[in-house]
Amino acid sequence: MWAVFFALFSWPYVALLLGALALYWGISALRAKPRDIGPDAPAPGPGARPQTTAAISGLVTAGLALLLVVTTFTVQLVYSDYYTCVSDALTHQAKQSCDQHLPKELRGVLGVSDG
Repeated sequence: MWAVFFALFSWPYVALLLGALALYWGISALRAKPRDIGPDAPAPGPGARPQTTAAISGLVTAGLALLLVVTTFTVQLVYSDYYTCVSDALTHQAKQSCDQHLPKELRGVLGVSDG
């Protein structure tokens, strides 16, 4: 879950690391064999594997985090001209002129606001 938070708050490298670890741990938990039950342990229910639900929810969350990171990297790669223009702009008016590097549909989402 922390990977999703780091992805949303613009720490993509930490989110990538945590998402990859969560994916690995989730797959490892699903592949694990059930432990032998000792004579003093309570009998589990039929086919009970308590880590299955947690592993699947971890896999879904890790997949979501990795999807957010990949989307962030893809947007930065595809619109690298825009991001370079914005970082090189010295004035607010120069930043607003960088919106020409974006499609009209994304100018309201990624573009520099007038305010």
